[in-house]
Amino acid sequence: MSATCQALLVLVFGAAVVGKARNAASFTAFTDAVAVLGRVPAGRAGALAAAIVGSEAVTSLLLVTPRFRGAGLLAAAGLLSAFTYAVARALRSGSPVSCRCFGASAGPVGPPQLLRNAVLLVAVAMALPGLPGSGQLSWQGQFAAWLSGATAALLLVVGDELASLLRPRPAARENGSP
Repeated sequence: MSATCQALLVLVFGAAVVGKARNAASFTAFTDAVAVLGRVPAGRAGALAAAIVGSEAVTSLLLVTPRFRGAGLLAAAGLLSAFTYAVARALRSGSPVSCRCFGASAGPVGPPQLLRNAVLLVAVAMALPGLPGSGQLSWQGQFAAWLSGATAALLLVVGDELASLLRPRPAARENGSP
């Protein structure tokens, strides 16, 4: 279970970095979301957005490096806690802001992002060294763990899009009347 959770975290943070930094438009959209979610002036949002993307990249690298896995788990817990706080604060204030967690989704932040972050925080706890199932695995066990982690990461990364598809839409008005 520990290796699966580690794979999940590496891939989710890696997907977040790629999604936000893949082109200027994605990074600009993320910067705009950071300004609203972080309640920072637009002039500082770019630096904060760059720091977040850099922190996510470093976290992913730390998690995949056995010697630094503990530091990666600590960084993941810190980032996820901060993200959860920002989303909860935006929900409480009613601020309409798009979730740009993985760069592409334009759907508003909501309970699905809180649930995703809770799942990821549980994964951090389950990836801690010394827990049952955190021992050495054969190459087959490692493969199965990474395959399972990749499947879970895919579901969490596209979860924003799935949630927006399932979210009720306002009823369309007939004959163009208001």
